[in-house]
Amino acid sequence: MNKFLKNLVLNIFFLLVGFFYELPFITGSKPLAYYFKLNGDQLFHINRLHSLSHVFTNPIAFDSYHGVGYGVNFFYPWITFYPASLFSKLLNSESKGMVVFLATVTYATLAVSYYACKKYLNWNSKQSIIFSLLWTFSTYRGINFFNRTDIGELLATIFIPLLVTSFLDFLLHKEYKNWIVISLSMSAILLSHVLSTLIMTIVLLLILIINYRHSLDVKVWINLLKAVIATSLTTMLYWAPMLQQKYYIPTLRPFTAVLSDWALNIDDLFIHSIGSSYLTPNIGLLLILIIIYGVFNFSKLSANNKQLLAVTLVCLWLCTKAFPWHLLQNTPVNYLQFPWRFMLIATLFLCLLGATFLSKIQSKYLILLFSIIFASNYALIQGLPSENILPMNRDTSIAKYYKDYVNNDYYPKAAEKEGYNIEQKEFILNGKKKKANYKENSTTFTTTLINNNNKKMVADIPILYYLGVTAKVNGKDVTILKSTRGTVKLLLNKGKNNIVISSKYTKLAVYSQIISLVTFVLCCCWLIYTRLRKN
Repeated sequence: MNKFLKNLVLNIFFLLVGFFYELPFITGSKPLAYYFKLNGDQLFHINRLHSLSHVFTNPIAFDSYHGVGYGVNFFYPWITFYPASLFSKLLNSESKGMVVFLATVTYATLAVSYYACKKYLNWNSKQSIIFSLLWTFSTYRGINFFNRTDIGELLATIFIPLLVTSFLDFLLHKEYKNWIVISLSMSAILLSHVLSTLIMTIVLLLILIINYRHSLDVKVWINLLKAVIATSLTTMLYWAPMLQQKYYIPTLRPFTAVLSDWALNIDDLFIHSIGSSYLTPNIGLLLILIIIYGVFNFSKLSANNKQLLAVTLVCLWLCTKAFPWHLLQNTPVNYLQFPWRFMLIATLFLCLLGATFLSKIQSKYLILLFSIIFASNYALIQGLPSENILPMNRDTSIAKYYKDYVNNDYYPKAAEKEGYNIEQKEFILNGKKKKANYKENSTTFTTTLINNNNKKMVADIPILYYLGVTAKVNGKDVTILKSTRGTVKLLLNKGKNNIVISSKYTKLAVYSQIISLVTFVLCCCWLIYTRLRKN
């Protein structure tokens, strides 16, 4: 079989597995849903999806997140999530678009992780496929996919194997040209999930420390500096506007978790892992067995595999209450929220170890093993709660969520105590609370206010104030002020005032987008050029 045909067959296999992975979503036997018992992020991300319909020209959607002009796209990276919006437009259905997008995410996870091992670890196809399947069907990813529906972290898991394997090849084998792959993969992670970027930065620093002898090479640091600069420029479209908003408008951060409360008991981690349930954070039975095998055969492991196992055990320790998290509670580390996020790295390294161990097994037994894993995945999905759910497989029901769902993360701090009144569309006209008729869609919020006095009327409108929010009154641009409750305030003349509020990107945001696009194109061109030159 020639190389092209082999790659074609492999990609078709990955595509089919991607759709099988979420078969219950597709058939409707267990629809994409928000589970009240599990308190996942489905409602947050389905609103994010709707807010992306005109995101390139209008960063704020005025008919999602309770219609308050929520500026989530200023603070939560969206570019890697945008394909979900494209699928929704092509299928004329946001629910179907989300399901197809999630299947595509699984396909991409399989394909990229296979390529990463094949290219940067120099593994054969068998070993690379084993890792690809272990990583994609890992219990921790299943929890993120079917329980928490953490779209950001799921997107990050596509690129994490590429980052780690290219970095190991860069550091251990002096493949300095990998700096551009390191940059692009880290950029993709940052543009998917900021917390995963923080975790991966910690992991890369740990790898540098463990391999300090390789780190003494000055060329390592020169090329790492290139990667840092390229990453900073490629991701500028996210971090520059976000910092600009935070500088001028103090905003609420996502909730501050008590780290020690969210850390796991060691016995609970072990017991839940044996059960491989998608209901609570764990690494699954297979990875527990890989740990046991690795510990009992530690002396036989290669130096690199010993490092992987050691870092894995450290990461699992960080997931538990055995680590003194209270000492870090009042530090920036609390942005991690959940210590069990380090399970992501433990899972990655155990899948790498597992691929090494399992590659020695005959193919017929591997087929049997993965058949069991596929069946278990299906059974675990069916085992999710069936009561108290909001199904998201009907567009008519999804539309209702846009009106009802509230998320106060990234609200202006001034709006914190007035959030309910703003969400109830309470206008304040000359200091008096009133109701008014209004219309909202994905790009505008419109209302008509009548001023019967000769003096200008101060109108506090229930739309959150962010940089880039604009207003027209009777077709003319007017200056927007910020009210004491963090909303849009306008000074209206006597008579009828037809008000249209919309949004646009600031000049800094536009320049940042241009810089990021140019940097990304240059990096891709350079990567293609180096590949062609090598061939």
